This record gives sequence, C-alpha cells and structure tokens, in this order.
Amino acid sequence: MLVIFDCDGVLVDSEIISAQVSSDCLKEIGITLDADYILETYRGKSVADCIRMITEELSQLESWNNYSDAEKAEHGAKFWRHVQLQTLVVCEQQLEPVKGVMPVLDYLRDNQIPFCVASNGKHEKMRMTLAKTGIISYVQGRVFSFEDVTRGKPAPDLFLHAAKTLEIPAEQAIVVEDSLTGIQAAVAAGMRPLGYCPPNHDGSDNTLLPAMRELGAEVFFSMDELIPLILKR
Repeated sequence: MLVIFDCDGVLVDSEIISAQVSSDCLKEIGITLDADYILETYRGKSVADCIRMITEELSQLESWNNYSDAEKAEHGAKFWRHVQLQTLVVCEQQLEPVKGVMPVLDYLRDNQIPFCVASNGKHEKMRMTLAKTGIISYVQGRVFSFEDVTRGKPAPDLFLHAAKTLEIPAEQAIVVEDSLTGIQAAVAAGMRPLGYCPPNHDGSDNTLLPAMRELGAEVFFSMDELIPLILKR
C-alpha cells in the first residue's frame, strides 16, 4: 500500500490563504473577485493553468488591449508570481496543518504504512509550507511536484512517478485529494481516489461534492474519517 497526499488543502490549510491573497492582489489593481470564487475556480490547477486563468482575469484592465499577446502572457506570469510570493509571506505568518491531519500521519508512520506528497505546486512552495506546519519530517525525500514530470494533474504522470519511485504498484496506491483535477489524475493512474470534501467556511456543502462522486471518488468530510477509509478493503 502507498498513500499519496495532495499538499494544499489536504495537508496544509493554505488554499483559503492563497485565494484571499489573490483576491487582495487583484483588488489592488482594480479587479474585484471574491476569495470564495477564486478558491473554487483555481483549486488543484497546475501553475500553467493558473497563469492562463489569471491572465484572463487581467483582461478586465482598461489598458489590456494596448499590450501585444506576448506582453499579455509576460504580464500574467509576472502577476501570478507576485501573488505566489505574497502568499508565501502570509503563509509564513498564518499557515497551519489541515485540522486532524497530524494524527493521520502519526498513525501511518507508527504502523509503517508508506505515504508521500504529490502536488501541482512547486517544490519551492512545498518546502516552506511543509516546514512551517511541521509536516516535512514525516515526508522528507518523498515529496513530488509537477516540476518532476512532463504533465501535471489531471494527467496521471505525477502519481505514477511517485509510485514508481517508491516501488509500489499503481493499483496498490490510494490518493487523498481535495480537487477534481487530482481525482481525475488518480482515476487515470488506476489508483483508488479518496475525495476530501470538508464543508465551506460558512458551513455550506462543498460545491465539489457531486462531481467528486461522479468521478468515482470515495468522499469524506473530516480527517477523522480518513484512517478507516484507508484501511477499508
């Protein structure tokens, strides 16, 4: 068995921070998008997809049509990099592990069940977030990024790379994800997908719940439910 964890939103509670920072950065230049929209729209996307999407948001600027296509692409990439750097600053101040995940990691470690991290995020960001939350000692040497493969999620490449590196057959791997792209990647890799769908911050149902089930994920709502699901045969 191998348990593959996504990072943001599954191990570290960074997604709402990232969404709020993105909203604030856009507001500074005159574009209004609330954090909840950004959280739902950008969750689990690759860096390339996020850059493309944020570039489309920047098209609302009055000056946008004055740029060439190359300048628009460059401006979008620079703006996303600015957002990411600001997110790292806030994460260093506020970031916490996802509620209930530390006992899960303790159980897996104490029972010698192999686990790792595989994320569409960059190694640079994960080094900081996993260190800040105290998780890095659990997964040292077993952290995989989209930077390690040709295609990130929803392609299966990243999960297959992690399983191959750790010498576990793909069909024996379990993937814990909170995004549709991650669930799609797990299904494509022939791995068992577990969909983490905690309630929204306002207590309403996670909007990804129906789509996760439709993709074939076994859905859970709290980290307290995860170990029984992992051990389920």
